[in-house]
Amino acid sequence: MIRRETACDGRLVKEIDQIDVSSGLTGQTEYMDGSHRWLLDGEEVQPVEVEAFRILWAAQAQSPGAGSS
Repeated sequence: MIRRETACDGRLVKEIDQIDVSSGLTGQTEYMDGSHRWLLDGEEVQPVEVEAFRILWAAQAQSPGAGSS
């Protein structure tokens, strides 16, 4: 199962592979995080690119007139 977390108005997505660690004794279904990957505008990117984009995004959001053309 894949869980998705989004940020930056949905442009940045973290896809996390969920591993089923259900207990045979209790019968409860539980999941834990496995590997993950980052997508920026639908393209896979490296963690360093994610951090750079987040910093740029935050700076643009704080600047006066952000989002206006």
